[in-house]
Amino acid sequence: MLLFSLHWAQELEPLAERLEKMSRELLEGYTQPLITAFGTGISTGLFHSAYSHDFLGFDLGVRAMYIRIPDSARYFTGTALICSLAADSLVFRTIELDSLSTIFGPGNATVVPTSKNTVGIPPSIPGGFDVSYVPLVLPQLNIGLFRGAELAIRYIPFTYKGSRVKFLGLGFKQELTRLLGLKSAPVAIAVGGAHQEFGIKDSLGNQVVNSKTWNLQFLISRRIAVFEPFLGVGLERTKVFFPYEFTYEIPDTISGIPTDRKSVTEEINVELLGQNEYRAIVGFTLRIGMLCLHYDYNVLPYSTHNAMLGLSIR
Repeated sequence: MLLFSLHWAQELEPLAERLEKMSRELLEGYTQPLITAFGTGISTGLFHSAYSHDFLGFDLGVRAMYIRIPDSARYFTGTALICSLAADSLVFRTIELDSLSTIFGPGNATVVPTSKNTVGIPPSIPGGFDVSYVPLVLPQLNIGLFRGAELAIRYIPFTYKGSRVKFLGLGFKQELTRLLGLKSAPVAIAVGGAHQEFGIKDSLGNQVVNSKTWNLQFLISRRIAVFEPFLGVGLERTKVFFPYEFTYEIPDTISGIPTDRKSVTEEINVELLGQNEYRAIVGFTLRIGMLCLHYDYNVLPYSTHNAMLGLSIR
């Protein structure tokens, strides 16, 4: 089982419930770091060598990733709404708010400033979880197929900040040097790609986040006894769909009393993109018998360290 909850996460309001308090206008700024961090993490550590397994050879290992959250991803500027009642009709105006916490920012909520007869939408903006890094641990199985082809499988349900997350990833790699009959070449060259999905549910089991990530990587490595340096470059894209209900209050136009309120529920359906589009990878692998140790560093908007410990049968 993967423990992805950090520090005191279970004692705080769960991630999914915080997302459900965000209006459409504030959602992107609040969640953009989360989208980029998850997209970065789930596309890290897919491949640790340009060499492929022989037919039905495999490695089974655990990837441990450390994703650094930059200071610029802890705050955002957003727009909230102010609603008031005038002559039995509703009047809306926008208000710009600075230094709001993103999902990774400080934990203090921001109250939308209003007067006695106005209502903020939302009335307050949740704080973040006050973290500067995100850890991710994923088990993975790689299986050799024919002529240098290899299949990678990742799957695990886990908990992040009190909310259930389900993750599934499938990858494919082709060692080009083996496909072209160049097994004696001084380096191995391969291309690989993957399609991965994750979803987040609230405490009632409602799906709040659906995400899909694809990536394509070009890989080079060379075996030198037990040591294998490794280089890679890649393209990727993370797309996240937020389907949830946003509930807020507005003045009651039926009673006509400025201080009376009624509840409104709005269906939110927003699609956002992560900032992770390109990556460069540099790392190495040590093979001691059937034991495989690997480390690589990934250059992205959120720089990421990845380490792997696994059992490998080539």
